Amino acid sequence: MNIRLFLILLSISLSGCSLIYSYSDDLSQRIDKWTDEKKYNVALDTISYIKPSHKYYRIIQRKKNEILKLVAVYENTAIESSSQLAEHGNWLKAFNLLDEVAENIPDTSKIEKHHAKLLLKRNKLIKSYENDILSSQAVYLAKKMVLYEKINKMVRKNETNELDIEKFDRSRHETSLRLTKRGELQFKKKEYDNALTTIDLALKLKPDEDIVLHLNIIKKSITKATKLKKSTYVKEIKTLISKLSQGYSHAILKETKEKIIWLDKIKGNEKVYLKLIDILKKHLAAGTKQRFAAARKLYSKGKTQDALSIWLELKKLDPEYPKLQSHISRAEKVLNKLKILSNKPEHK
Repeated sequence: MNIRLFLILLSISLSGCSLIYSYSDDLSQRIDKWTDEKKYNVALDTISYIKPSHKYYRIIQRKKNEILKLVAVYENTAIESSSQLAEHGNWLKAFNLLDEVAENIPDTSKIEKHHAKLLLKRNKLIKSYENDILSSQAVYLAKKMVLYEKINKMVRKNETNELDIEKFDRSRHETSLRLTKRGELQFKKKEYDNALTTIDLALKLKPDEDIVLHLNIIKKSITKATKLKKSTYVKEIKTLISKLSQGYSHAILKETKEKIIWLDKIKGNEKVYLKLIDILKKHLAAGTKQRFAAARKLYSKGKTQDALSIWLELKKLDPEYPKLQSHISRAEKVLNKLKILSNKPEHK
């Protein structure tokens, strides 16, 4: 049996084998067909078996480079499209799209990384929805508590009535247990505000005494931890204020703005936090004004690049600062003119 006949028979018995395809006389057409069908992995795998001695080697290598470009576009488009699908709530379509693309490309690492990222985001969203449903259910049950308690005092156990009190009690008990578990988890994660909200909701459902005792212990622990955290925060901010009184560098002003944003998120109705935010904002305003004026002095002395550097730093801190953008534009024009003049050839 000659080698050509052997390969034909083997090709029939092992369809899809890239090594066999590489010996095909219509290899170029096959590669084009796979490319049109977006079966890039099959095309590239087959090309990997082509040796320099092959009569169409150069042509096929050019095709390989074209396919690699198509793969990059195909991959990036899939990532962008799947993100948009997920953004609109079409999570299953997003994952199916990524799975389809992964089947057709040789290196799936980028797709897998994006898949994992989307999966994590989806799981967090599902958890959030589950928490919302549980909270809604707890609120609903808490509102009915008073009415059921009244009925419970009026109806005997063997009396028939339209409302199943035992079923309501089971639902209330199960919901309080689920809220307790959620509160414990939030406490372990140091999500103290969320934990307190969850625990208070669980207590409204009047759970068993042992659960009530357990929840109150957690509340006391949260109060203690919150006081300690508050003390640490206040100490940290006071240290920053002490640094600000010594001078306004860009680094210290940047830290000040970050602390203001951070305190805004946790301030609540805490008077201590509100007072600290006010002090930091005054320092930030004073520091910005001082550095703006210092940059103007540098500019008037011809140190345009130094002045521009300061103004650009200030733009990150306070983009809306009066006249800042006009000074930046003016300095950039001056520097551009100087650059053009320095590159202009001298006349002999």
